[in-house]
Amino acid sequence: MLDNAARTMRQGRARIVRAMLLLVRAYNAAKNIGLTAPIWPVKHDKDMGAFWDMNDKSKPALSLVTPQARHHFTLFDQVNQLVEASEADADVGFMARMLALCCLPRTDPGNQHKYVRQNGPYALCMIAGGKTQLPYGSIPRLLLAYICTEAVRTQSRELVLEARLAKFMRALGMTPEGGGRRGDRARLQDQMNRLLHCTVSLIYENESGLSSTGSLIADHAVLWWDPKRRSAGTASQNKIRLGEEFFNEIIRHPVPLDMNILKAVKRSSLGLDLYMWLVYRTFTLTRPLRLSWSILYRQFGVDPSKADDKVTVQNFRRKILRELKKIKVAWPELDYAMGKAVLILSPSTPSIPPLIRPQRIGE
Repeated sequence: MLDNAARTMRQGRARIVRAMLLLVRAYNAAKNIGLTAPIWPVKHDKDMGAFWDMNDKSKPALSLVTPQARHHFTLFDQVNQLVEASEADADVGFMARMLALCCLPRTDPGNQHKYVRQNGPYALCMIAGGKTQLPYGSIPRLLLAYICTEAVRTQSRELVLEARLAKFMRALGMTPEGGGRRGDRARLQDQMNRLLHCTVSLIYENESGLSSTGSLIADHAVLWWDPKRRSAGTASQNKIRLGEEFFNEIIRHPVPLDMNILKAVKRSSLGLDLYMWLVYRTFTLTRPLRLSWSILYRQFGVDPSKADDKVTVQNFRRKILRELKKIKVAWPELDYAMGKAVLILSPSTPSIPPLIRPQRIGE
């Protein structure tokens, strides 16, 4: 009995040591990207993907995980996942080039049924279909990364999805345990319904002329998931068939991504957009590129019409620098700097090695 008690105590001490090492590791990484980690009352800022110190609102804080927050993706989880992504072998995924250049809605567009985002000569136009509204936030971005990766991997418009909802959610980096109307399950079903019913048009226009292509994201879908249950309630396959033009755009211009990094910034749609764009933009750079904050706001800001508003752009600058610091933790080779009123991007080593064949996400 004494031996069992001693063994239990040793195991308990070992767990405490492991937890402390993880905490120190996350704290050091957080400090390196300008975050502090005191333990006092905090408030979660979903847009920033951080917890904020209520005593000093100018800086974020790392709080202890309470029983209520057991299934929430905390700052500790994010920093730890960013560090792990920098050390792990690349989990190769893909995104269509146009979707890396022109971002989806970041916030709920409400009853708006048409969305247009311009980036230089490129434009993305989305129209809500059926009885749904436009997709927004981080979930559609994760779904598109999954869809594009499977399309490149299989070279087929017909995609067979995971039979179990929980397994599919884990493949996207989501938590299947959360329930309720605001849980990940319900949000995934809602955003997937919005996304798959969308019609998307991809447009390139310059002084010489115009080129465009468009189709439904999926022209056929069979999904038998019940968000109130932990697994599929039927033996039927869950599958979608991508719109032909959308599929062709993916196959013609796939942008390689590291899914580990994508999942590490999953709670910030701005972070997801930045990472996907940076992968494409830095790879094609041959010399440093200087971008004003107004230009960046027009591309990534919530309301491009406010790109000339100094206060709006200044607030946006703080957010984008925060996300850049997070991304650099997972992608140390990313080379950027701040100049006078500009962001300077330099050619960088890709976040994934070239010529790696894609694997099924989650394998």
